[in-house]
Amino acid sequence: MIRPKEKNADGKIYSPIEGTELIIVKKENRYIYMVFENKELKDLEIENCNELPVGTRFAGKVDSLSPQINAAYILMPDKNRAFLKNAPKDLKCESVIPVEIKRSSSKGKLASVSITDDDIEHKTVFSIISYGKRTFEKLFGEYSFERVLTDEDKLYSEIIQYNSANESMDETKIILYRDSMVSLGVLYSVTKRLEESTSKTIWLKSGANIFIENTNAFTVIDVNSAKNDKKGENSYLKINKEAAREIFRQMNIRNLSGIILVDFINMTGEEEKDLLDYMNKLCKDQKKYTKVVDITPLGIAEITRKKEGPTLGDICI
Repeated sequence: MIRPKEKNADGKIYSPIEGTELIIVKKENRYIYMVFENKELKDLEIENCNELPVGTRFAGKVDSLSPQINAAYILMPDKNRAFLKNAPKDLKCESVIPVEIKRSSSKGKLASVSITDDDIEHKTVFSIISYGKRTFEKLFGEYSFERVLTDEDKLYSEIIQYNSANESMDETKIILYRDSMVSLGVLYSVTKRLEESTSKTIWLKSGANIFIENTNAFTVIDVNSAKNDKKGENSYLKINKEAAREIFRQMNIRNLSGIILVDFINMTGEEEKDLLDYMNKLCKDQKKYTKVVDITPLGIAEITRKKEGPTLGDICI
């Protein structure tokens, strides 16, 4: 007779909770930060463990120049290269200049920097002037967490140290995950959630779906009734509202920005007004400035969202 494995007594401690919680796991050389609200994924951030955070200021070294595009490439303290546009005409190779990281690297693109007015006369090359905010620091400023859970010892210590200095939350609610039976990544389906968050097609509970396509100029989203064959009063409006809620959630998770065009299922004029009011309410829950401009006569919603950092799809996972 095979005896069943003993159940983990700490299972209930680690189970998903109601309220807002932050789950952090390490995948290859990246920290995956997932914000859950009432057990639903609300936000997702990825931090490269081998790169300095955005906002870090340092004494960089000019590695090479590209006069034809008025740019330069700067060596950073972590030995990576960064792109500097609008480089001064008198800039020379091997020069040491004060710069700040303005944008992290993403798929096919280097990190970008800008020149600062910091005094580096008595500093050596690659000296750090000041560090930018880590991802967990930024998230602590954006959310009030009921719980923070990670299985990374080093990161756990850094968060505890930060929290002690800033008193962001009750320290007992910052928990180091220890479960030999199941990993934190498996418990919260990290790989599956990353795949869903970069997939072009998302299925809704009603059987309808939305299709997301990113282009260089804007993001196009198409709403389809698909497997939803229910007919009745306001049926399309209900599908469009369900789709709108998911689209706004995906904008947070994927960090979509710029011009976003959504092709909703055709509705009457009154239904369009109802949907427009609903989307304006959803804008208030966005972590970045978002505005619904209008719904065109063709039923296409025009949305603009502040551009800040790379999209999830631009980051190599």
